[in-house]
Amino acid sequence: VGAIVGLQLFMWTLGGFMFSIHDVDWVHGEEQQNTKPTPVELAKVRLTPPEAAERLEAGDPVKAANLRMMLDLAVYELQHGEQSTLVDAENGKIRSPIDEATAIAIARARHVDAPDATSATLFESDPPIEYREKPLPAWLVVLDDEEGTHVWVAARTGVIEAWRNDAWRRFDFFWMLHTMDYFGRDDFNHPVLIGFAAVGLLSVITGGILWFLRLKRRFKRKAKPRPAS
Repeated sequence: VGAIVGLQLFMWTLGGFMFSIHDVDWVHGEEQQNTKPTPVELAKVRLTPPEAAERLEAGDPVKAANLRMMLDLAVYELQHGEQSTLVDAENGKIRSPIDEATAIAIARARHVDAPDATSATLFESDPPIEYREKPLPAWLVVLDDEEGTHVWVAARTGVIEAWRNDAWRRFDFFWMLHTMDYFGRDDFNHPVLIGFAAVGLLSVITGGILWFLRLKRRFKRKAKPRPAS
């Protein structure tokens, strides 16, 4: 039991070491991204929020309207029901969902070097594990850079929902070993992890007790007088 638990203790220690040498900004690709906010070009705003909301099909009422730039377009992001829709603030055209060319342009514009895209794939369901618990549908744009960057762009909003690179994938692999959640990767409350943590704690406590008893016996042997030769 100690050997089995010891292997997992080694994995936890190895994972902690890997976390310590991977800077969070590196993992998140902060140095790769141009995060300066783009000011809204007011000359391109011809519609008010209520006028933009009228362009939507009848359904759930609009709960919020956010005016922002998407590349060179001024758009309203209208939240209604459980989804969001982009409406062009200049001509009222519905911009959701965005097409492949727009997704690629958004991904390249965010990267400081604007590398070419090697592929773009639309996922409407069952995305890879690197895009877990994020809104769908979404475009996966693979950029041709040294970091192996994948940019995930939400199809309905044009917002970059995830930025993945090789450093993030290494970090996530050891995170999986750390949590022992080999499918979802983020669950800290599953029975396997709890069981190994409990047995690991028990191993440490019993090992400490055995070590103390061994030292106690050794000191007793040393303190006992030896018979004359």
